[in-house]
Amino acid sequence: MLTELQKKKLTYYFHAFDVDKNGFLEESDFDRIVDAYAEAYKIPKDSATYQEISSNFAKNRWNTLAKEADKNADNKVNLDEWFSYHDKLLNDPKSDFIWLRITSALFEVLDVDKDDSLALEEYQTMYNFYGFGNESLSAENFFKLDFDGMAKLGEMM
Repeated sequence: MLTELQKKKLTYYFHAFDVDKNGFLEESDFDRIVDAYAEAYKIPKDSATYQEISSNFAKNRWNTLAKEADKNADNKVNLDEWFSYHDKLLNDPKSDFIWLRITSALFEVLDVDKDDSLALEEYQTMYNFYGFGNESLSAENFFKLDFDGMAKLGEMM
């Protein structure tokens, strides 16, 4: 069973992914995240890079979420389904692999220059298109995660 802190954090992330703010996660929300990312980095929609990001992040993430969380098969995931999905994940001894796949896919998308690390600008772009906070907050959190002081976050954040 999820703790109140876990529910609070998961609610925050649910609303970050719910780009159109209609109270549901849908495939279109993940497409909009990819579009915001492409716009931030001026990636043309007809490019191979855009197609790769769309396929690896939006489509794969949405398909997994829809398959595992959308219990009533309405092509939407509501907050209760989101909680149930994550409760199952957090209590599954095999879930470390799933979390690794999710974070690796996100890392691949965010690592625009493909140097196997995230620079402050890449990290701040994530904050902007998810609506996590302002540049000051993203910089503060970035430097808390920058354990070696190299101004880069490695893949295993």
